[in-house]
Amino acid sequence: MLSSHSGLEDHCMACGSPPITDNFTGELVCSACGVVLKERVETLSPEWRSFSPTDDRARVGFPSSLLIHDRGLSTYIGVASGSAQDQQPGDQENNKDSSSVYVHRASSPIPVNRLRKLNAMSVSSAPISRNLKKATWEINRISSCLGLAWQVAERSAYFYRKALQKKLIKGRSISGFVAASIYLACKERLIPRTIDEVCKAGGVDKPFATHCYKILVGETHIQPPVTDPFRNIAKISTRAGIEERVSRRAMEILSSVASHATIVGKNPLVLAAAALYLATVEQRMNVTKTTIADAAEVSTISLRKRLTDITRALQDVSQT
Repeated sequence: MLSSHSGLEDHCMACGSPPITDNFTGELVCSACGVVLKERVETLSPEWRSFSPTDDRARVGFPSSLLIHDRGLSTYIGVASGSAQDQQPGDQENNKDSSSVYVHRASSPIPVNRLRKLNAMSVSSAPISRNLKKATWEINRISSCLGLAWQVAERSAYFYRKALQKKLIKGRSISGFVAASIYLACKERLIPRTIDEVCKAGGVDKPFATHCYKILVGETHIQPPVTDPFRNIAKISTRAGIEERVSRRAMEILSSVASHATIVGKNPLVLAAAALYLATVEQRMNVTKTTIADAAEVSTISLRKRLTDITRALQDVSQT
């Protein structure tokens, strides 16, 4: 059986004719001169084959994922295996030979239902499997509460597996390292989520989660990027109900003093709140410092200090 091909080779190198694929031999040949252009061509079409009595020609199951404790690669023995418990009352006469299915091993028959139970126990009996089972469930729950994408949850599971591989979780809480992994994944993806929000969604103590985060970053030698204060302005303005034009003015204020010595190294969340408050003052909006601080989830004392720093930096920039 031959079929046209529009993949890697567009034309024959000898005569320039379009190639065709021989599906039986797996060769890519020229349609005019018959020159073999490539052997053993990989087919990208679905493998519509069925190895079950029913006509269920599904190709594959779940893709491999780090969010599954066994990555979806464990063997699962289904209930419709033909054992005596799985047979319907009307099918016992028609299937007399398959009414009691046994697997012989070392001259001692094992029923399929017991084999199914032993398989389920062997998959989740190891301590690492039980640990990953609980951790992946927590990662999925916290990611759902925070509205994070599955890519962030997948990256969080990767960081947690790295910590488990280095035996950093031994003797420590699973939930603490789960919160640290999610926070690290958010920082890597430049998602404006604070450690307080992650701990609140996961029900974890903040000092312990911060300690786990420092251990995770230090032992795995991961260097997360610095949080951009510009990404926090939109979040704070949305919570405080501030208009878009004020947010744009706050970004202009931050960009003008971003390289000043008094601003470098400060908390980006507080800097975004301070710039947003200065923008509201310029636009003559009736917004208090407490409203901005509550929306940013920072203290008013920190907000006042950063307001002083930004005001001083703006004066220095205007003088130069």
